[in-house]
Amino acid sequence: SSGINAEYGEENFGTEQIQYNMERIGYRVGFSLVEKATKEEARFKENVEIVKYICKDLWQMLFRKQADNLKTNHTGTFVIQDNRFRFLTRVSQSKQYVDRGQLYLSYTCGVIRGALTNFGIPCTVTSELSVSPTCKFQISIQQTS
Repeated sequence: SSGINAEYGEENFGTEQIQYNMERIGYRVGFSLVEKATKEEARFKENVEIVKYICKDLWQMLFRKQADNLKTNHTGTFVIQDNRFRFLTRVSQSKQYVDRGQLYLSYTCGVIRGALTNFGIPCTVTSELSVSPTCKFQISIQQTS
């Protein structure tokens, strides 16, 4: 029997619950990682500086490479693109594995959201898997009044 899979897998929780749990774990990792990594550094002032930090430094810590592209509409939406996302480079192209790949993306959405929350930026983060291993993460910063 596949112990862990049977105990924690889709049979007991469902895919949505697993994705939610992965995002929550990622959130804690991102929050803590930024706290430790920026302890000695001056805090960034602008949102764009913070998102650039995530694309360069945080991505390097997590995936041993920088993100490939960062776009913004200058109204609080950023899109990070990774053309060879480390968690997906060895994942098959079949539907079953694309669904599994979404779990890795949920984790990474959580990491990004946790990191930004630590910087004092409330946001939502969603992911898009176009052609594996290329993926995008969209950050929508919640405007505070």
